[in-house]
Amino acid sequence: MLTVPAFAQISAPKGLDHPGIKWDWPIKAENYTFDVTTVSNYDLKNVTFNKMNKELVFLGNSSFHGSIAEITIPTNLIGGNLTVTQDGKPLSAIIIPGTDSSTIMLKFNQTGITNTSVIGTTYLPEFSNVALLVMILSITMVLLMPRLGKF
Repeated sequence: MLTVPAFAQISAPKGLDHPGIKWDWPIKAENYTFDVTTVSNYDLKNVTFNKMNKELVFLGNSSFHGSIAEITIPTNLIGGNLTVTQDGKPLSAIIIPGTDSSTIMLKFNQTGITNTSVIGTTYLPEFSNVALLVMILSITMVLLMPRLGKF
């Protein structure tokens, strides 16, 4: 009788040396909380939001070359034309705009601590006060128009 040792090994998908890890980051902006989702094969430490610059900054630490990440950002947080930089230098990324969120896919070969920034051209909650004012004026006009027509 012939015996052969059995070993089980979970393999990553072909072409991916390190499987991805998913993080959900609640980002507070004004009176809102937005969920930014990241999937990457390196360690993401933190995500911060800079309202003035309409910028999300992702702090990561990669110990190997061939790092990849997929970032999903709600368009109500930042939107418009998105640009991606890493450590202050422009980074080539695939940006897929959507109606509710934009997805950014990037790949880089840098190891160590990295600061990846996603900068938008719009930040929609900043207009929430103006939208409220327009809505109040519109309702007031609708209610007053029938009364003004009698004079």
